[in-house]
Amino acid sequence: MENSLNYIGLLVQTLVALAAVCGLAYVIFRVILPRLQLGQNSGGMIRVVERVGVDAKRSLLVVEVAGKWLLVGVSESGVQLVSELNEKDAVDAESQIILNREAQFQRLDDLRSGFAAKLGKVIGRKEVKNNVEKQPDQKKQFDWTLKK
Repeated sequence: MENSLNYIGLLVQTLVALAAVCGLAYVIFRVILPRLQLGQNSGGMIRVVERVGVDAKRSLLVVEVAGKWLLVGVSESGVQLVSELNEKDAVDAESQIILNREAQFQRLDDLRSGFAAKLGKVIGRKEVKNNVEKQPDQKKQFDWTLKK
């Protein structure tokens, strides 16, 4: 009797842990990742085109300010101009950055949809079935039952 209660307790703990992991994955893929839209800018006079972390407290930024492209270093001691960039080369590099980001977002979307499919398979729902009953005198009715 006591062994069966231990097994039930372990089963409940496992199911709670699985639910917590699935809930966390859902929050990450549905709430957090869509809000991390790196490619959006305010459209104002100053625009950060790219940011690269050099270490934990220092980074390099490519900034467009009123049509000029600048390479700027940011650290604890402040912000320093490193170099002014050639506009044509900077625009070409920006277009490549945009293409890379779009490819990254596509990979994230693929991961998200693949995870959703696998999670649905694990919990036993393959897909929502949409049956249309054909009745001559009435409008089409939908049967929203789960296909198992």
